[in-house]
Amino acid sequence: MSKLIPDIFALIIKALEDDYNTLFNCLLMNKPWCDLTIPILWRNCINRNLKSGPYEKNISLVKILLTFLSEESKNILIKNEINLSFIQTQKPLFNYISYCKTIVTFDVTEVIKDYFDPPLSRFQAKILEEVFYDMIFKKCFKLYRLNISHKLCYKKYDILNFIRLKGNLSNIVELICGQHIDERFFHILAEICVNIRKLELKDSNKNNNQGLIKLIEAQNKLEYFTYNGNEGRNWDNFCEEIGQALIKHKNTLKHIHGKTRLCIPLTILDSFVNLETLMLGYFTRTMNGLHSIKLPKLQGLRVCHLTEVKELIQNTSGCLKRIKIHNQFANNIRAEDIIQIIIAIYQYCPKLEYFCIPFVDTIYDSLGDLLINCSQLKHIKIYDGSLIDESLNGDAVLKILLKSTSKNLQRIEIKGSWKFSVEAIEKFLNNLKERNYSLYFEFDLNRNYFNKEFSNVIQNFIDDNVLKNNPLNYL
Repeated sequence: MSKLIPDIFALIIKALEDDYNTLFNCLLMNKPWCDLTIPILWRNCINRNLKSGPYEKNISLVKILLTFLSEESKNILIKNEINLSFIQTQKPLFNYISYCKTIVTFDVTEVIKDYFDPPLSRFQAKILEEVFYDMIFKKCFKLYRLNISHKLCYKKYDILNFIRLKGNLSNIVELICGQHIDERFFHILAEICVNIRKLELKDSNKNNNQGLIKLIEAQNKLEYFTYNGNEGRNWDNFCEEIGQALIKHKNTLKHIHGKTRLCIPLTILDSFVNLETLMLGYFTRTMNGLHSIKLPKLQGLRVCHLTEVKELIQNTSGCLKRIKIHNQFANNIRAEDIIQIIIAIYQYCPKLEYFCIPFVDTIYDSLGDLLINCSQLKHIKIYDGSLIDESLNGDAVLKILLKSTSKNLQRIEIKGSWKFSVEAIEKFLNNLKERNYSLYFEFDLNRNYFNKEFSNVIQNFIDDNVLKNNPLNYL
């Protein structure tokens, strides 16, 4: 029993890993609970760019991390006249840094710049960053996520030689990196990290991509590939090389996300027979050829352009659950294209759970048919697909939404500039009330149509538990 109880405690605390408020309370229970909680709280402490986060918290975190500098590293900083008087001399009670499993590189000197008067020189900033990341990589054991999108001042040859010697990178399963990194870095990672499941590339591609290609090919079970970069030199050749490297993982790759643009030839997409999600970003060069792609296991689709999307949906064997068509810059959305896509969805996507669609005036009937036929729909988002300044007719949309009789629909969002009448809102919400129905409802109301009566009606339905939120909070 004495062994069983700590094990149960450990399972309970692990289940709370995303509930930080509760975890902080666990720290105060007793020492065993504290010992179990600290590693979970610190596991992802460097999981974002600290430059963009809460100011005071980021400074505190960096100051704690700097307490783990070795005496040798401190002497290097002192020798270069970098004042460390703001760092506490007493070591923390726990070896916090050893619990870190995620590293997102950031500009450490920018976070703590206010502690240096006069400001650090560029040379001093390089020294501080080099010492800081040398300490981080040495003391963070068994990393599973590494993000090197920040351009380190760290000398290239130092970090390359250091990484070559370190086995604590061999467990990495998620890598996010900028393509500005020296090619030798990719070659070394290809020898160390062969179990990467998620790979995301940022920045512009380069002429020489052999190290990156080797890293992709070296993986045992690559499942996620994301391109969040720009179009650089010899783009077509780069896409061909990346495509051929990814084909080696055609049986394991389940997610291809071109957040900005697709960086593989469109024609090879149907090689990935187990693909579950596909994202074709705004700058994807062409959609021509999409009609011939067959992705029988596709569950999630996000596109910005409409070309041949209808045909792709028809070739997905009815597995699609999430479809997002979103292009806030579009100025040539054709109503007929939208209507044909909606028809294809309610004919071929019986499992649809989430749908995001641009609104155009003539889609009322087809959208109503979708709400009737897609009974599994849980979340619908409708946004203004036009570029005109006039407010759209929200009353007509509410009338269409009343066609849904399914209680699976839990969330409705209507984005853009809309005009709603109090009468239409009240009729819509009364219908929900009569069906003993409660949902999350969010809409963007043109301020010219807002008044006290509108606010009172909304509050009444919140009080009646018809609305789970106040859609007017933003006003």
